[in-house]
Amino acid sequence: MRSIATRAVRIVRNGLAAAWLVALTVGACGAQMIFDGNVLYNNNLSGTLAGQFIGTPPGVAAGCPPGMNAGVLGTTTFTFNAYADPLLPNAPYQANVVPNFQPSAGSPALNHAVAVPADGFFQQTCYAGAIGPKPNGDWTQGWTYYDSTGASRQDLHLAGMPDPRPLAVYDNIKLYSSRTFAADSNYEVRGQLRVKSQATLTIPAGAVVFEDKATLGTIIVERGGKIVAVGTALAPIIITSNQAPGAQARGDVGGIVLNGYARTSTVNSCVGDSAASEGGSIGFYGGNDDADNSGQLKYVRVEYAGKQIVQDNELNSFLFNAVGSGTQVEYLQAFAGADDCFEFFGGTVDTRHLIGIEGTDDGFDTGGGYRGRCQFLIVRASPRFAPATTNNQSGDKGWEADNNEAPNAFDQMQCAGRANPQVANATFVGDKRAGPTFPGPVAGINWRRATAGKFLNGIIYNYKTAAVKIDDDVTWSAHCASLPAGPPVVCSATTDVPVTSGSVFVSRGAPNPFRSQVEFSFLLPRSGDVRIDVYSAAGQRVASVATGRLEAGPHALKWNVNRETPSGVYFYKVRASGSESTGKIVRVE
Repeated sequence: MRSIATRAVRIVRNGLAAAWLVALTVGACGAQMIFDGNVLYNNNLSGTLAGQFIGTPPGVAAGCPPGMNAGVLGTTTFTFNAYADPLLPNAPYQANVVPNFQPSAGSPALNHAVAVPADGFFQQTCYAGAIGPKPNGDWTQGWTYYDSTGASRQDLHLAGMPDPRPLAVYDNIKLYSSRTFAADSNYEVRGQLRVKSQATLTIPAGAVVFEDKATLGTIIVERGGKIVAVGTALAPIIITSNQAPGAQARGDVGGIVLNGYARTSTVNSCVGDSAASEGGSIGFYGGNDDADNSGQLKYVRVEYAGKQIVQDNELNSFLFNAVGSGTQVEYLQAFAGADDCFEFFGGTVDTRHLIGIEGTDDGFDTGGGYRGRCQFLIVRASPRFAPATTNNQSGDKGWEADNNEAPNAFDQMQCAGRANPQVANATFVGDKRAGPTFPGPVAGINWRRATAGKFLNGIIYNYKTAAVKIDDDVTWSAHCASLPAGPPVVCSATTDVPVTSGSVFVSRGAPNPFRSQVEFSFLLPRSGDVRIDVYSAAGQRVASVATGRLEAGPHALKWNVNRETPSGVYFYKVRASGSESTGKIVRVE
């Protein structure tokens, strides 16, 4: 079992942590499943950490050591996973309640994290889950949507709503040259709006694009084409059903499809083979350019999309086919779709701040050699059936990860190599409603079909069967061939927020939570005058501890709390010789 060092020791020994981070980044094409720094709770009736995992390899046949199983992976191979209530009382479905995915004060998730890859993409946090403790830190506020039928909405600029707009219709249009939508019009897509190679479709902030239910309106960006759809938190771009508010329903429309030139293992796209997209006559994807650029999506909401074409062949809310890393994707919501919220076949596109709500298939679905990264991801799936003839009606997952799927061999890795998505700071919330029409969602993560993957600093809560389910011999054999080491811990119950970059001045408060007294421990790199200030969550200073000059080395100072000091979250700042170190403490009665 790996040891958990204090931050002072970790920073002194930062060469070891850096070596692990480099190994994790360089090893992105490996075959391991890495699962650490996560908070799991109530994903079945076991009531234990080990019980949150399902899946056993076939022993020697997979090259795995005796006794290896999913529970061992989540508790012994990786030792900083916790079974604890994340305090998300309004995250599970409640009728007429807007969900809140920010953990309550005192949540164990708010001081729990391992190191993420130091690759320039991931941001190191001191919390598990998609939203941290800051009062203004909920990035979902202001632009997301939760009304299942649209009955009371006023945001579509239709007659009788604020600021009504004229309607421009695009009826099976192919754009061979660039086009920019106007901010003062609504748009309706009938059939397919195709952005052809060399063309760019630009959609301004606040635009509303209706997709036609009768003709399965869908926006398709072909290889070589681009879409630049950049909204804001106050003016998101809305892509929704053209049915009247109150009659809008999941599966009405086709959503957005991006087809790129990045590598995929579905076919050997490196030598010029092309893969046909799922979802009907969508087109082809794949190439040999992992840096391909299909444009930019930011603050875009796709509603009531997803449509089954034939069994196991569906449109999604957002479908990324071999999309390259030159594409910018952040702040997207998929709402009430009839299939996956976000699906990736091959490619390397990175994503941030995604939220999938009430979809009837998986929230985050990866395969075909996908090797992208995602940070800050929220999924709360619907427990209802996926389309009636979809294979395997046993419920769906927060993240379903394949390397490849039939008719291809699961371990087919031509061109793209093994699928190895990396996810950090996700919050997956299941649904415990039961009955014949409520089969899912069953598991937070399902790693299968020879995939590799990383899931760090997440919350998985309220699923019916498991937090993590691992399937298929080829998944285990690839993992067991080179068992990985766990990442260093950066925040735990005995540490606080990470130190400012470049500083060797560290501090912590203990016990945490505390009642009447808390001790601030810190390491001074050099002698100097020391002052500690304590602030409420609202930013008001409530106490100061001034000690004068202290010599270099370790020190501990106590704050004896006044009886009138209320329970709650407090922040402290230790100042010494021009350096500062901050942290968070929680007072309980």
